[in-house]
Amino acid sequence: MTSIILKKGKENKIRNFYPNVFKDEVESVVGNVENGDIVDVCTRDMEFVGRGYVTDSTSAYVRVLTTKDEKIDKNFILNRIKNAYEKRKHLFNETNCVRAFFSEGDGIPGLIIDKFDKYVAVQFRNSGVEKFRQEIINSIKKVMKPKGIYERSDVENRTLEGVEQKTGVIFGEIPERVIMEDNGLKYGIDIIDGQKTGFFLDQRDSRKFIRKYLGTSTRFLDVFSSSGGFSMAALKENCQKVVAIDKEPHALELCRENYQLNGYDGNFTTMEGDAFLLLKTLVGRGEKFDVITLDPPSLIKRKSDIRRGRDFFYDLCDDGFKLLDDGGILGVITCAYHISLQDLLEVTRMAASKNGKLLQVIGINYQPEDHPWILHVPETLYLKALWVKIINN
Repeated sequence: MTSIILKKGKENKIRNFYPNVFKDEVESVVGNVENGDIVDVCTRDMEFVGRGYVTDSTSAYVRVLTTKDEKIDKNFILNRIKNAYEKRKHLFNETNCVRAFFSEGDGIPGLIIDKFDKYVAVQFRNSGVEKFRQEIINSIKKVMKPKGIYERSDVENRTLEGVEQKTGVIFGEIPERVIMEDNGLKYGIDIIDGQKTGFFLDQRDSRKFIRKYLGTSTRFLDVFSSSGGFSMAALKENCQKVVAIDKEPHALELCRENYQLNGYDGNFTTMEGDAFLLLKTLVGRGEKFDVITLDPPSLIKRKSDIRRGRDFFYDLCDDGFKLLDDGGILGVITCAYHISLQDLLEVTRMAASKNGKLLQVIGINYQPEDHPWILHVPETLYLKALWVKIINN
């Protein structure tokens, strides 16, 4: 087996459970290596540190799977998937859809498995998990016993590593819609053409959080609505008015389907187009809302983009405060790892000050437990939701 020799002292972080070995931490490579190959990670003295797969062309050269001298085979894969699924079984008391496997959070970097009722969406995000494709599929069948498995490996990372992007049914059959039940709400999930793997399961806690602040007099604006996660939560609380904004026609079609699925008859409208332009249009009309959620897609992929990301959120918050009435609530949400909670706090405060608004923080949410945040792996914390309320000066 090929060995990756680390520079002096670089083994400590691996022994402290951080799974990524970066290129500048490698002193030498003993043997031949290709993307996806299993390699041993060793000290200068050839002392074993860990074992993982090479993912050249990504942020990490080696993704460590284990710090034990154990074989990476079908049993290893099966045990990891089984253990992750067992940890989530109690969540089925709240919902029939969960993230069943979360990459580094569950010990196989690059593997995403979402279980939507009796169906599974799987994403092989890098060349390492691609090499274990069949073992992973067999494990999903054995552990989760789905009626169908659909692949959503349509991610840029694969192309960078010389692996083609793939989508399609890989087992059984996939219906046009799967009905998700979540905290008393219903959502039609489009596994095949929906965003990401079909639905943003990671917003479960935030959708639940905001509902206690809603009522029959609430005017609610859901910006970057996708298929209407927040919109449906607002309608469940009989809000006076709910508006969903998204640039994707299919996302808004799903919003309207979900409206009908839940049997709502409240005031619900959709607006298709660029969120920045539509927010300015609403400002120009003199519209006012009581609660606004700003939940943009993850456009910040690199550390060098942080400044651009902060400007992006500042502009959104600026228009958000112009649209909020006295006592209004703003939810500022990011799923970009490189945008920190501190970034959100600062840009929200600056935009509020510009608009003469004094804010109280009423809540901070992270991703739910089926997207585990591992303290030793900062990258596993990606979703941050800041909730602020305008108070009287």
